[in-house]
Amino acid sequence: MLAPLLALLTLMPGQTPDMPLIGISPNVKVGGTIQELVQNLKDLKAAGLRLQYVSVKWSELEPDKGRLDLKKIDDAVRGLGGLGFDLAITIQTLDTNNRTLPADLMDKPFDSPEMRSRWEALLRAVAPRLTPRVRWVMLGNEVEVYLASHGAELEPYAGFVERGRARLRELKPALPVGVTCTFGGARARPDHFRRLNRDTDFVSLTYYPLKPDFSVQPVSVVPADVAKMVEMAGGKPLLIQEAGYPADPLLGSSEDAQSAFVDALFNAVTSHPGRIAAVNYFLLVDFNDQLVETFLKYYRVPNAKFRAYLATIGLRKQDGTPRKAYGTFMARLKARNAATR
Repeated sequence: MLAPLLALLTLMPGQTPDMPLIGISPNVKVGGTIQELVQNLKDLKAAGLRLQYVSVKWSELEPDKGRLDLKKIDDAVRGLGGLGFDLAITIQTLDTNNRTLPADLMDKPFDSPEMRSRWEALLRAVAPRLTPRVRWVMLGNEVEVYLASHGAELEPYAGFVERGRARLRELKPALPVGVTCTFGGARARPDHFRRLNRDTDFVSLTYYPLKPDFSVQPVSVVPADVAKMVEMAGGKPLLIQEAGYPADPLLGSSEDAQSAFVDALFNAVTSHPGRIAAVNYFLLVDFNDQLVETFLKYYRVPNAKFRAYLATIGLRKQDGTPRKAYGTFMARLKARNAATR
């Protein structure tokens, strides 16, 4: 049983396992406890989960100018790494349609001297905390969404990411570094996608097969979409940082459709051996009502269908009740784990 895991851990940067690591973003039901979260993680690991994805904003790591608070990274590396998970970590500098920078840098150009020096100082502080359990680092999340409406910032931001990658690789030579785009945005703006990934070590994408109004695409699109992601990655490994599918009928979906998506995703990612490094499913439990309202304001999309998407993305409902897709996910995970023993 240990041999396949040891083989994965000894892969060099740029190498990709034949079978991608599988993760899921974990959370707990309304009123749940940290003990429940830990138990969920242990149960998932026993079923074959190997990956945990962690995302933290630069503004959280540097809450005041020059004062760093790296507890979120330390807790993730020690806690999740200590449970035996491999980690993919995003340091959010852009997050979808938001800048997520320290307050005094919010209006600074990405190629300004102050931005550069502070960015380097942050990465110098973060690098020693990244143990070998940290397999991938992304330096921004769904960045092309922001850049689509701030086109003049594309080149400064791409250079900013490249400098960050160079610094991390200098400090951690074996650590692959990239930046995350949405699949839809990367496909719609290929020039942006190619520029952002010119010097990355892998390609990172999020995947939610939705129409512009947040209603769902049919599950039948999944095989071709995953094949297109692999094609877009070129010779680089592909990391699917997030993949999810809501269940609300308002979106043309259902519990059956969400379950079928999980099945289709497992089938699709295993049909490209050696090309996909990892896949993280999003989300274990639905966001609670308060978080949904927070996200509606954060993303500035006060839309009933966007609300429905946020509120039903989990494999379990807010109260912890499993949807059909949860059983499908666990069954596929266990079968995959048995096959790799």
